[in-house]
Parts: sequence; structure tokens; C-alpha cells
Amino acid sequence: MSRTRVIAVVSEAADGRGLPQGMRVTADRYLEGGDEFTGPGAVVVNLCRSWKYGSKGYYVSLLADARGQLPIPGVDVSEAFGDAYALFRALQEAGVPTVDPEEMRARRRAARDPAPVEDDGAEEDAAPRAFPVPLLRVQHEGGWSCRPAADDEAAETLVFLGSAADARFRGTALAVYREWPAPVLRLQLLREDGEWKVTAMAPVPPHRLGEDDRRRLCEALADQKRVVRRGREAPREERRASIAVLVDPDDVFSPSSPETLDRLQRIALRMNVHVRRIGLDELHRLPEYDALFIRALTGVSEPAFQFALRAEALGMPVVDDSQSIIRCGNKVFLDELLRREGIPTPRTRIVTRATPWDEVAALGLPLVIKLPDGSFSSAVHKVASRDEFRRHADEMFRRSPLIIAQEFLPTDYDWRITVLDGRLLFACKYHMARGHWQVRAESAAGKERYGRVEAVPRDAAPGPVVQAALRAARLIGHGLYGVDLKETPDGPVVIEVNDNPNLDVGYDDAADGAAIYEDLVQFFVRRIEQGPPDEAEAPGDTAGTRLLERARKPIPPAAPARGERHYRPFEVAGMELEYPTVDRDLNVVSLVEPAFRVLAGRGTSDVDLGAVGFSNEIADHVFEIKTQPPMRSLADAERVLAEGIQRFSALLHAEFGARLMPTGMHPWFDPRKGRLWTRSGLRIYTTYARLFDVRTHGWMNVHAAHLNLPLGREVDAMAMHTAAALLIPYLPALAASSPMYDGDLQPAVDGRLAWILEHQARIPESCGALVPEYVDSFADYKKRILAPMYRALDRLPDTGAIRHEFFNTRGAILRFARRAMEVRVLDTQECVKMDVAVAVFVRAALKQLTARVAAGRVELPEHAVLVEDFRACIRDGSAARVRAPHLDVDRDADGAADARTALRHLLAGARRAVRKDEAAYLDLVARMIETGTLSERIRAEMAPFAQADDETFTEGARRIYIELIDCLEANEPWARRGL
Repeated sequence: MSRTRVIAVVSEAADGRGLPQGMRVTADRYLEGGDEFTGPGAVVVNLCRSWKYGSKGYYVSLLADARGQLPIPGVDVSEAFGDAYALFRALQEAGVPTVDPEEMRARRRAARDPAPVEDDGAEEDAAPRAFPVPLLRVQHEGGWSCRPAADDEAAETLVFLGSAADARFRGTALAVYREWPAPVLRLQLLREDGEWKVTAMAPVPPHRLGEDDRRRLCEALADQKRVVRRGREAPREERRASIAVLVDPDDVFSPSSPETLDRLQRIALRMNVHVRRIGLDELHRLPEYDALFIRALTGVSEPAFQFALRAEALGMPVVDDSQSIIRCGNKVFLDELLRREGIPTPRTRIVTRATPWDEVAALGLPLVIKLPDGSFSSAVHKVASRDEFRRHADEMFRRSPLIIAQEFLPTDYDWRITVLDGRLLFACKYHMARGHWQVRAESAAGKERYGRVEAVPRDAAPGPVVQAALRAARLIGHGLYGVDLKETPDGPVVIEVNDNPNLDVGYDDAADGAAIYEDLVQFFVRRIEQGPPDEAEAPGDTAGTRLLERARKPIPPAAPARGERHYRPFEVAGMELEYPTVDRDLNVVSLVEPAFRVLAGRGTSDVDLGAVGFSNEIADHVFEIKTQPPMRSLADAERVLAEGIQRFSALLHAEFGARLMPTGMHPWFDPRKGRLWTRSGLRIYTTYARLFDVRTHGWMNVHAAHLNLPLGREVDAMAMHTAAALLIPYLPALAASSPMYDGDLQPAVDGRLAWILEHQARIPESCGALVPEYVDSFADYKKRILAPMYRALDRLPDTGAIRHEFFNTRGAILRFARRAMEVRVLDTQECVKMDVAVAVFVRAALKQLTARVAAGRVELPEHAVLVEDFRACIRDGSAARVRAPHLDVDRDADGAADARTALRHLLAGARRAVRKDEAAYLDLVARMIETGTLSERIRAEMAPFAQADDETFTEGARRIYIELIDCLEANEPWARRGL
């Protein structure tokens, strides 16, 4: 059996002391390359002192990936160590018990414990700081508090390639390593609720290890099986859903204790559902989840109400929803509602300042008065005389024009029947506080005391009480409600219906236990997957059912590529196509998220259909379809993309009467009316919106076709990148499809690229001149293209969300995370067949140019000349006059040729490099070159309307674009192209 080579890379030779012979190498030597260190298949254990961006350690992982080797850690992992939120969320979703940094900060605030100094990593090789002592949460009769963990309640351990030095933490260590594979990790753990929870983690370089720990590292590295396989993720079912729980740690009346939410998280995890607490300042993170469970003070003036509204706007299930909060929050409304529906309640009177005392006293003395919007038994008084009434009522009328007077029904306890989605969730008896007539009592000194909570098994709760509660809750909605009732000789009466009812571990759940939490989680999952009750599909809608079943069926690739992690250049390809959703009049409508919800059965930003996937773009009306596995033949890409578009188009038409529109820009959409996608990526999109004017055509009204090609080795990637610079200037003369915007024909043949030239002009380092600059290595690419872009971002506040390679908007970019080069200058055509034809041309022409560059057979022109040619093709299309000094074409006396001639030359080269099963597409391209771009053909067809009035011109354009939409759905070229 062959052995996989393991290479251990260290910053300094001394750091490798004791490591197995033949394995250790310095970063300088590894980065120099050579056959010894560039062969694919090796595992590179990165033991450098720093992995920060731009460091030697960063480049070790980056180049290992590019060389077809497996780096531990990869760049994505090393970069994540600067983002505690990402680190801990991944652990939580993987089922690792944690107390994340945000929760620990909340505990420190509650304990008035000074926040520890954050390690900002300013010094690359600074000694690691000691982890602060974690705080343990302690439950007691008056609530909960936090204290520093005792010695036996906290622990630290080192993890060597997934193996813990402390045997107690072997399972946890492996689970952490599978999510974040770093050679040596330092973990801090806290013993809480009967289990060890990860509270902090940090990588440790080898020169910071003692002798015993260095020996453990050497032993781990010597075990090849551990190195190669240890971090391989165990297969597990895809997570079903994620639920955000809104909490306010400072709220003394919180409806669920932290321990209760811990239990909810543990039970949800067993059900493969991720539950995470968010705070009142994290509204921006709401789109990252599938549902919202509010466990903070509600009320229309409370922050939680804004969360409910936001969740509803995102189409997320929320407990409780805004309508429930409004209805339950006002006792006047409740009284009217309950009495109208004939539900027994105590005799009640709505009182104003003008109400005679005799009418109030008719309820009997003593009686109870309360504010319409009081809660937690506050603003409720028992009065036994007219003077007592006036004393309390005067103060209450200063807060409300109405108060409620209600007959007093003394009982030893109230029933609390908690209802979820119209079903009994749990039942309790809330006994009155000792010596008091209410559940909660407050002394003159402000000290509170509560009555005993007695949980009653569901099947033991009295039937009449439960039925009365269910009837009352049904009037409010389908959420979670706590119905308070009293038993009287005449039967149960409903006191009130509360949204946001208490659920506390050891109290409300004492009788039915885990079943309560399981039902709660199942409720959310059901709503996420099926939608709310009133949106369920009609039982008799068989045609709609068949359409939906067909739309959801995975699309298999005809000849799936093998599962290699790395591919040779041009061996496979991937495509992405973008389209706006429009109504029957071709006006833009925001239907991507609603359509995804119908298709996926829940709110989502991505739909997986096997060979293709659907996803969103920055504008919420733009739909993207992409090939998911890499495909060897673009003919296969045509088949699966066309089928995906036909399915989505059928769904749009059936559900919303809408369609997808092709071409690079919508002809009359006003981008000022565009909206950002909010279901996911909101931090990224809002950062863009803060930096740029995104409500312009360059952002809200652009639709492109992207082609992704594998990088191969570094030398291959550099030749391909240079070839892209030589090809991109002439592609608008083939692929332009955007002659119109703002309701009129515009000067540029490629209106989309004309806007893209300017859309990120505030940070010119991010786009350059769109034609990519020449670079000769990955390091040079980082230095000349990415580093200036990142420095420009770093000069601006709070730009971390977009400090990634995707911020580069040049016409061809290296996507290291995908191991691919993405060509981005192609307008979307009228149908997939034409998009694929253009992609086949680009792939084959690039392949031929790349071979010439690699062989040194191309004299590279000045970059400025390429930029000038590019701008000419954007402006004038196939008629543009270009220099193209690297192409052997006939020229005029000024040394220029038309772009059509340049494309013919490039096509001849493409024919020599094209795959046999793609050759027919180049015949289509040949005809496109001769007849002109789609943009030019649209302009020619609009010529008869040039002098017409606005209405006639618009209707002429509308007829053309309806024809183009028909072409997209039929996957046929436009007849008026003249092909």
C-alpha cells in the first residue's frame, strides 16, 4: 500500500526540532518550490508561527492548495480563527457543547466582571495570552447569577491533530478538529449542566510547546493514518433547520432561564436542528436563520416587536408573531374578543374617567382593576372601597384613557394552559404567593416572592379547562400562548391570553419534560418545511402538486465528472447565469425568495437540484442558476441548465404569473426601486451599500454569465490568467446583449459593462480597468491585485465582511477557494444554447492562447492597449476598431482592425483546441460573429421606432423582449438574429 507523503512546514529550522526525519522543512524552502515540494497528493501540516494574511504561513497553505496538496489548516480555516462567531457557530451546528464568546461577555456584564483584554493579534509572533477564567452560571431561588469557575469546573487541554492530551476530552477534541483542523489547538472547557463545554480555542505554534507537548506532536505526526484521515469529517445528515432565540440577559422577567434554553438547544441538537441565542443588538443576523423564537419582553414598543416584524418580512416562522403580540398585549381588545366569541370570562367593565362608581361597584367588592397593557401582575390592584378605587384609578388614568375593572374570583391557584399551534403543550397550576391573592407579590421594600408552580401531566389536565384554553388561543393565532384560567362552580373562566408565556426548566416542564421541547422544535421544523397553515397547498390541486414534484426532482448530469479534488486546466468547466424575475408586463418583481420558498418548502437562499443549483444575487429580484458538479462537456451544461430554467420558469408562471427575462440589463427598470437580498449575506450586502451607490444600474440592473475553469498548477494558472487578459478585451464584441436601459437605447453596445467600469470606482483597486493585469505567480497576484485592494478596504471602517477575494471585480479573477478562474465579462444571451456557445468559444480560445503563452510564443502587448481595445468593444461591439497587436490579422494603415476580424482569428484558434462534442457550438459562434452581437441585433430591430413616441417605442421594445423570454423558455436562438 502506497504511503501519502506528509510535509511538516515550520517558520524556523529550530521549530522543527524532534519532528520525524524527512518530513520537516522550513517555510522558505517550501515556498521556493521544486519537484520535491510541488507534487500533488501530499499532506502539508502547516506549523508556521503565523497564518495571518500575507505571512509565510498564509502562503504555505495557499500554495499547498494550488499544488494539489492537502494543507492542514487550509486558508479558509486559518482565516476563520479571527472570527469567533464563525468558529463557535460551526461547533454548535456540529453538536459540540459550547459557551460562545458572546454568551460569556453577557455573563461578565451580569456579574459586573471586567471584560478581558482582547487579543488583537497585532504582533505576529506574540506569546499567546492566557484564557480568562470562564464564568459559571448558577441558578438559585431569586433567578440566576454568574461566578468564576472553580479549579475543578474549568480545564484546558492541547489537541494534537485531533487527539487530546487530556483523555477526558478525546471526543470533544476530535469533533473540534473535524470542524477546524489545526495541527495544535488549545481548548478551554467549562463543566456546566453535567457536561464539558468549549469556551475558548486558539492555535499553538510548535515553538511555544514544552518538551512533553512537543513529543506528543511528534508522535501524532509520525502516525500517518492520523494525519491523513483524522480530520476527515464523519458523515452526518444535513442540518434540518436553524432557529434563532432572541434573549435579553438583563431582563429579570425573561420568560425562559438560560438553563431552559440550554435544554432546548440540547434536545434540538438531537433532532439535527441548530438553536442559537441572539441579542437585541443582532437584528442584522436574523436572515442567517430559518426561524425566530422570542424569549425577551414583547410589546409594540419593545425591541422584540421589531424582530417579529423583520422575521415576518423575511418569511420566517416567528413565535410570537406581531399580530399575536398586539392582540395579547391589550386586555381591552382581549376582553371584547373573548366576550364576542362567547368564551366564559370574569364579569368585566371597561372604565373611563366618566364611568359612574355605581357601575363599577356593580361587579361586587372587592374587585380587581388593571391597565390594558400591564404584564407580570404589575399595574393590577384589588380594591375594596370607592376611596381605594379612586386612589389607584387616578394614577392609572394618567397612563391610559381606559382601565379594566373585573370581578374578583379568589382561588388557591390559577391554571396556566400553554398552547402551541392550537394544541396543548403543557399545563401548570400557578399557586398564589403565600398570604397574597396573586401569583406574584412584592413587599413594601421591593422584595418579590412567587407562588409555587405545580406542573400537571398533559393527560391529567382537566378537559373543560383545556378546551376553554384552546378556544381562547385559537382566537389569537397559531403561535405559543399561555392561557390563564380559574375554575369556578360554573366552570372554567378565562382571565387572559398571554403571548410569550413562561417555559422554565424544573418548573413548567417538570411533568412532561423533554416532550415539551421536542414538540416546540417540531413545530418550527414543520413551519419551515411546510409553511404556515394558511399557505398550505390545497388538497385538490393535483396539477400544482405534479408541477412542484417535477420542479423539485434532482437533475442528474449526463456524464458526471469524477470526484477529483483537483483538475487539469480546461478539463472541466462550470457556468452561472443570472436573470431578473418580471411580471406579465415585463416589470421587475421581487419573486426569487417566494419562489424558492415554494420550491424548497421553506425559506432559503439556495435550492439544490443535483446537477444545478439556484441561488440569489445582491438584488432581491435577480435569480442565479449554476452547474453544481464540474462538467467535462459544456453540452451537458446546456442540457441541465436549460432544464433548470424551464422548471423554474414553469413554477414562476404557475404560482405568480411571472417569468425570467434574459439579456444583460432590464430595458426600463428603475434601479432606485431595487432592494437588497435580506435572507442571507446581509452583512456583506449592507457593507456594499454603505460603500457604494448600489441603487444604480451597475448593481441593481446587471445580469451576467460566468464561466469557471480549473486553475491546475501555479504555472498553468498564470498562463491562463495572462491568456484571459489577451482574450477579454474582444469578448464584448461577441457577447454584448444590453443596448437598452432607462427605457431607451444607449450609446454603448454593452451597457452592462459600461456600468461595471464605474460601479466600484470609489475603490478602484477592486476592479482596475477590468482587463486583468499581467502577473507571474500566485505571490505576485496577491501582491499586485489583492493586497492593494485589501489595503484600500482597511482604510475604511467596518469592511471585514467583504475583505475577500470575491471583492475583486476584474474581468477574470482567481477564486482560490474554488481552485478556479472565473471569467465575468459575458452578458447573458437569449437562451442557454447561446450562452453555452459563447462559453465553448471562451474555453477553447483560452486553451489555445494559454498554450501559446506557456510556450513563450506570444509577445505581450502593453496592458494599456488591451484596455483601450476593451473599451472600444464595449462602446462599438463587433464594429469596434482595435489594435490587438498579439493577433495576426490584417490591419489598416493606422495599424487597426475591426473587432469582427479579431474574433475570426480567435475562432480559428478555438477550433484547434475545442472538444469534439462541443465543436458544433463554434459554428453558432461563427454566425454570431458575422451577424453581430445580440445587442446590435436588438438595436437594429428597434430602428423603425427610433423617431416614434414613447408609448410606441416602449411597446416595440416590449414585443422584442417578450420574444427573447420565449427563446429562454424554449432554449432556442432568437429568430431575428439572422443565424
